Amino acid sequence: MVLRTNPGSMAIVRSEVTRLGGLPHFQRIFICLEACKRGFLTGCRPVVGLDGCHLKGPYGGVLLAAISVEANMGYFPLAYAIAEIENQDTWCWFLEHLKEAVGRDLEMKPWCIISDRQKGLVSAIQEILPICTHRCCCHHILQNFQKRFKQTGLRDFFWEASKAPNAQEFQIAMSKIRTESGEAYEWLNLMEARTWAFHAMDKNAKCEHITSNSVESFNAWIDEERYVIDLVSLSFYHCTVIKIMVS
Repeated sequence: MVLRTNPGSMAIVRSEVTRLGGLPHFQRIFICLEACKRGFLTGCRPVVGLDGCHLKGPYGGVLLAAISVEANMGYFPLAYAIAEIENQDTWCWFLEHLKEAVGRDLEMKPWCIISDRQKGLVSAIQEILPICTHRCCCHHILQNFQKRFKQTGLRDFFWEASKAPNAQEFQIAMSKIRTESGEAYEWLNLMEARTWAFHAMDKNAKCEHITSNSVESFNAWIDEERYVIDLVSLSFYHCTVIKIMVS
């Protein structure tokens, strides 16, 4: 249906046979609409947010999504997939097809990927898209940070450091963190600054986003459809993507 109604789109279905002579069972599907491909390649910044969320229908599974950022900093749906589980294998499969669909300029214009470091995703990015830079969602870093360090002022100092526009202001913010808690300072220093501190990030992306809010917003848009039976829900996701693009 997708290929018939949206010529030029990419729709890949993977099935498995669980017993000899048995019928194939649906396992995964990847969809990237032609309008999404064309829009990303001609009008979006080289930024791709990745995230997965659980489907809540009777068959379970996960929805994997890629959302870009267009020229006016609005969110732009790029591709999505339904898979049986979220792990390195399914993320590799998703990224391979995403690269095939819209990766024609990847060597000249590498993507900046933003994620919350889901199960297996970091390893999958390193394997399939080693040329791309990777930003970690600062909201998720902060959640882990606050679980370890309870001091009240650290939250504001963290955002001050992560949003600092240059190295000097970053060091000032980090000094405040070190004064408040030496352990918190050392914990943050274990992470490469280019993955969470704006001043050290790849400037070729021309994007100030330091969170994965783009994909989180998409997950919120399709929240009700996550309860629908998988094959029926595909039409809902399809319509949701179209509505987002139109609006």
